[in-house]
Amino acid sequence: MNIVANNPKAKTGPEGTWTITAARTTDETPYSGTVQIHPMGKIYTVSWLTTLGDYSGLAFFEDGHLFAGCGPDRTYGVTLYKINGDGTLDGTWITPSNNGVLDTEKAVGNTPNQLEGTYQISGTISKIRNYEGTLNIRQLNDIYQLSWSMGSEYQGVGLRVGDWLITSWGEGNVFCIDYEVRSEIAQGRWAYVGDSIMGVENLYRIS
Repeated sequence: MNIVANNPKAKTGPEGTWTITAARTTDETPYSGTVQIHPMGKIYTVSWLTTLGDYSGLAFFEDGHLFAGCGPDRTYGVTLYKINGDGTLDGTWITPSNNGVLDTEKAVGNTPNQLEGTYQISGTISKIRNYEGTLNIRQLNDIYQLSWSMGSEYQGVGLRVGDWLITSWGEGNVFCIDYEVRSEIAQGRWAYVGDSIMGVENLYRIS
């Protein structure tokens, strides 16, 4: 049955309050709770209220997927890369402290049709400053580990969905999550920096 076609009030975007219907951590620990998703300009804020703790993050919504990242306090960033066939990446990124400003990053110099490798990067900070450096991407099972070097060093984690790579980076235990949103349900998978095993988090929209 096509839920959207038969229910004119069904939502296709991610905003709303969701209950966690099934979830487990990377060490198989189950958990429950709710997830609140709110639009903020071109992106979304995400709040997890769970039996394992409360977290807040930022997210992009593209091609029916909510691509989110989270980290301790406000010391993290979220970058969504569009993967191009010529070996380049087009990134859009944001941090909790930049007041909703979306910055960009271009990664070049890798082998065409191959995501793993080393890239030369250039980008903007708050739309007023530029930076340059390198980005290294390596794959562990279905999870990508990333490291940026541009005067400062950053470690991150990523998940690939088609031609998209969602990454979260920063200090401490940052993680990224991909939800495939299908009207009233969302199927999620998430990963930590340095881990090769994914967690699972499925949602049902309650408002």
